[in-house]
Parts: sequence; C-alpha cells; structure tokens
Amino acid sequence: MQLAVIEFARNVCGIKEASSTEFKENCSEPIIDLMRDQKSVVNMGGTLRLGNYACHLQKGTLAYQDYQTENILERHRHRYEFNNTYKDILENKGMVFSGINEASNLVEIIELPKHKHFIACQFHPEFKSRPTRPHPLFDSFIKSSIQK
Repeated sequence: MQLAVIEFARNVCGIKEASSTEFKENCSEPIIDLMRDQKSVVNMGGTLRLGNYACHLQKGTLAYQDYQTENILERHRHRYEFNNTYKDILENKGMVFSGINEASNLVEIIELPKHKHFIACQFHPEFKSRPTRPHPLFDSFIKSSIQK
C-alpha cells in the first residue's frame, strides 16, 4: 500500500517529491511517515505496530465486497503509516480510502476504482491466509483475474 500511494501521489497528483521517511529521512513530501507516537523514540527495537488492529470498511467498496462486513481485524507489523495530510489531495484524484482504523485514524486499505481490480492494504493478509482458506483479498484478486 505504501508504495502504491507514493506512486499515485507522484504520477497522478503531481507531487514529484512524494516519498517515505523510511527511504529518505528528510524528504520534502512525506506521504509515508513514521507514526506520530514513534517520532520521539530513540531506540526503535520492539516499537512496531504489531498484532491485530481493528479496521472499519466503507460500504460500497471493493474491500467491503471482499469481506462482507463493516469491521475486520487484521495483523500488522510496521512503524510507518500514510500521512493523512495528503488524504484530500489523493481523494480528489480518485483514490478511495476504504479501510480506516478509527481509534487512531490510520489508513488501512486504499482502492483505485477506475482500475479493474486495485486494492492495497497496510496490514499483512498473508498472516491469516491458509491453503484451504485464502484471505479474502487474495481470494478476490484470483477470482477477478480469472474473470477478466
């Protein structure tokens, strides 16, 4: 999701310097940035956003269609997040922020409805996928690929 958002910001929204502070600490357009509560942490060991977190899905989106529910729990393992300062700019150019962690206002899922099937997530769906029970996002992608 992070790289998809950076690419969209650069090539659709015209934010040429869009980047992540994980790649370039002092970038001028930090689309992806260190979580607010991590900025003062000196020793980063053991400070990831780790474990299950709630996500609210917007009705009428691909994410909602895939999960068939408004609220999900997904597993995380990261410390960089989408910078909400850029949310309106990206939304105005067609990106949909379809999954949000409402407790901390963090973007969890983005979509590009103008594409045949474009959805990206901040969490790790592979952590919950099994050979006989694929994760809803993987299952949806494969089914969409077969149809198209």
